[in-house]
Amino acid sequence: MKEKEKCLLNRIIINETVDTIIDSIYEKTEHYMFETGRYIETNDEFFEDREEYIIEVIKEINNRLKNK
Repeated sequence: MKEKEKCLLNRIIINETVDTIIDSIYEKTEHYMFETGRYIETNDEFFEDREEYIIEVIKEINNRLKNK
């Protein structure tokens, strides 16, 4: 395999993996938000809170990866 093809393939693998992880973070965050019972619908408050949770989740993932 040529180096250029290998780099492209690596980029695809990395991008697809990152997209899958981000999708999963959103899905799981929404699931847990509804599971707590505080949210019964997706309204402005829900989306604003979700974005705050997403930021905190990403910060926590970053912290855990740094400490490995």
